[in-house]
Amino acid sequence: MAAPKKDPDEKRTEKIDTRLTPHEKQKVLASCSAAGLTESEFTRRRILDYRVPASKSPTDTALLSELNRIGVNVNQLTAATHMDRQFVEYWREIGKELEGVLVKVAAAYDS
Repeated sequence: MAAPKKDPDEKRTEKIDTRLTPHEKQKVLASCSAAGLTESEFTRRRILDYRVPASKSPTDTALLSELNRIGVNVNQLTAATHMDRQFVEYWREIGKELEGVLVKVAAAYDS
């Protein structure tokens, strides 16, 4: 199914041309990448004072990945538990993994 047609006043037809130094351009591109946005979307959000997602450091990304993996395991174990299966040893293992990640989070963000 095609996207609905935009009203003429909603179409982005206007353009702003800005000159930057090579260093400034690299800084903008790095910020775009960190925010997960295209150059146009990042620039538009900054100019119009819209929310720009906070950049994630490699530590943030790694910790979020670990927490997500543990969350998936918890969800699977919960479903299995509701089917009257016993997985006590796995709950303990998941608890230990979660404690390890929480120690890493505390170490990364305690200042």
